[in-house]
Amino acid sequence: MKILIITDCHHLLPEEAEKLADLEYDVCFLLGDISGKYIDMLLMYLDKDKVYGILGNHDEFGVLEARNIPNIHCKLIEINGTSFLGFEGSNRYKRGEFPMFTQKEARKLLMKCPKADILLSHDSPYKLYSDGKDLEHCGLKAISKYIKKYKPIFNIHGHQHINSKKTLKNETNVICVYRASIIDTETKDITFIF
Repeated sequence: MKILIITDCHHLLPEEAEKLADLEYDVCFLLGDISGKYIDMLLMYLDKDKVYGILGNHDEFGVLEARNIPNIHCKLIEINGTSFLGFEGSNRYKRGEFPMFTQKEARKLLMKCPKADILLSHDSPYKLYSDGKDLEHCGLKAISKYIKKYKPIFNIHGHQHINSKKTLKNETNVICVYRASIIDTETKDITFIF
């Protein structure tokens, strides 16, 4: 299966969005931190019936629903025999009405969710990219716990503003996408789009 992931497009040029027009993919997931005006630009080039999303820590609540994009936060969906679970937001590092959680809140929410083949999250597993002192980018313990308990094939996330692929001890492939990439779940190849 080919999965188009788009995340953390804090700035987007029309010529970047145009690159999506002729791509072949089975499903597209928006993993947050994409403003409404940039979502509108992306939707000009995407197959709207294949687009799902979750929110990032800079997103306004309702931005997906206003564009008829199914929000899969804490929801399990199945596409072509593969199950996906979404988890929005990040570790709470500031005040405000944005999708952010304390570590305890995230654990309480995510550990109630069912097992999925692929966990899609805005934030990363805890301390995967940092020592945990940077509260904005330390990741969520709940994601680490979910991966340990359910051993999904993939955890695909954004938020860190890097492109990275790591395989954890339990063989879960953790892929961090910055902006847009296609992930082939069979070959585990990643194609950078912009």
